[in-house]
Amino acid sequence: MILQDKNGFILPELQLSSLPTGAVKQLVNTLGKRIANGQYAVGKNMPMEPELVAEHGVSRTVVREAIKVLSGKGLVRTARRYGTHVCDIDEWNLLDPDVIGWHAPNSPMAQRIFVDATQFRLLIEPNAAALAAANATKMQRELIRMSAEAVEAESAINEDRLAADFAFHATVLDASRSLMLKQFRGFMHAILTFSYSTGAIVMPNQRFEPNAHSKVAAAISEGNVEESQSRMYSMLATNVEIADKLQISDLASAG
Repeated sequence: MILQDKNGFILPELQLSSLPTGAVKQLVNTLGKRIANGQYAVGKNMPMEPELVAEHGVSRTVVREAIKVLSGKGLVRTARRYGTHVCDIDEWNLLDPDVIGWHAPNSPMAQRIFVDATQFRLLIEPNAAALAAANATKMQRELIRMSAEAVEAESAINEDRLAADFAFHATVLDASRSLMLKQFRGFMHAILTFSYSTGAIVMPNQRFEPNAHSKVAAAISEGNVEESQSRMYSMLATNVEIADKLQISDLASAG
């Protein structure tokens, strides 16, 4: 899960969403991005099957399989005689890495996703840190420490910082030894990648608590459960403050 080479951490290419392969996967990605970015509007119908066949040069079977995948992710609903309807955002599976990843940084829902994901992380990650303090192996504690240092390195470029940031948070989830919390690694991968690309959390260093990651890592290394929970909460609270400052009008326009 956590990859390293001689130059540091590498962001892994995760395949956690069980997308099909070949032409179906390509069409799912194309249509998913169009829905996520508003090209196919919520509450409206997508093009009919013959139109999709003609536009994308695929068979009816490929179109039907692609629509079935999108339906499983909550993006569309199909009905005979009425075609394929784009569902309301409340029905989308926003914990699905694909659904998050299909949104462009300037998509109508970009800010809304950042705000809601930040609030959601605040609910789960402090508790994961507390469990990690109690349950982490020696290797996991060292990996958390190393990734924290890499995130905070002044010389780190954005891509390296993202890889280290994922390594830090994913290892905390792994170290919790909770099967349920481990399931959020794919979500973490998607939301961190999304957040860095939007620039929403790539803020000047002075906006953040100095050495926040290292303070969490130190508490986990020492096995201090309460301190680990508190430090993780404090670190994520900065993101919450940024989210809270986003304009209400922007969120309202996002649906």
